[in-house]
Amino acid sequence: MKKLLAVLIGLAVLAPLASARDIAAFVDPAWLEASASNPRLVIMDMRKVEDYKAGHIPASVNVIGASVYVKNGSINNEVPPADDLTDVLQAAGVGADSLVVVVESDGSRLAWATRVGWTLKYAGLDNVAILDGGYAAWIKAGKAVQTEPVKAMKGSFVVKWVPAYFADKAAILGAKGAQIVDARNYDTYFGLTKQAFVAQAGHLPGAIPLPSGWITTADGLVKPVAELGGIVNKMGLAPGVETIVYCDSGVLATTWWWILSESLGWKDVRSFDGSSQVMAADPNVKFAILTWR
Repeated sequence: MKKLLAVLIGLAVLAPLASARDIAAFVDPAWLEASASNPRLVIMDMRKVEDYKAGHIPASVNVIGASVYVKNGSINNEVPPADDLTDVLQAAGVGADSLVVVVESDGSRLAWATRVGWTLKYAGLDNVAILDGGYAAWIKAGKAVQTEPVKAMKGSFVVKWVPAYFADKAAILGAKGAQIVDARNYDTYFGLTKQAFVAQAGHLPGAIPLPSGWITTADGLVKPVAELGGIVNKMGLAPGVETIVYCDSGVLATTWWWILSESLGWKDVRSFDGSSQVMAADPNVKFAILTWR
């Protein structure tokens, strides 16, 4: 009995390690440079082709953003079909055990980097990171660049969706007691302005505003985890409660999803892919204007 108990305790201790990250949610240029020889490392440069050709991080592979977030009918920035995303990731050299680092141009493109990161996590990749500050941070740190395009060896990764990371309209309408987080800026949240593709101004009733702009410093770097955790706490959010983050079209939402899920380690956080573009199109859903929650 004692031996059996010891085995069970050992398994309980090892269980969290099996799902633990092998890479931080955000990495800096120094870490990326030091890890260049790691055969598991895949650097996905999401910038425009012309920017990539002008100079990129050595060994990084250029991936077209529109292949990772696609237009589905009239809805912007949707997750692509599993087969299509599998092809994109295999072409980038991604395998099931890869350490994938997503690179955008700079900190102002954080939402697009986390959109890619969230998609890869939803696709079943465990170890995905964002280069903090993007390519601009790499250049500022004086790191080496190359101009010759990189052709990756075909990877073996196959998309297997993780439903726990994904929310849709039904999830919002059926949420009971969930924390609904609005990642847009205050003017949009209160209905003073809106995107043309969103049918209604304002926010979902009861939604807690948490602007994505609060995540980064003036120089475009992500704030310390402790500071971000303090912001979330002050806004009244709790880690043990189901949380769904939304925005206009499912891009900004992924910034706070990334912080809550990947940096702070919250276990029940989902990002709403269609966000306000989908919800506001339903005449039975009434957005709130000029009200707090």
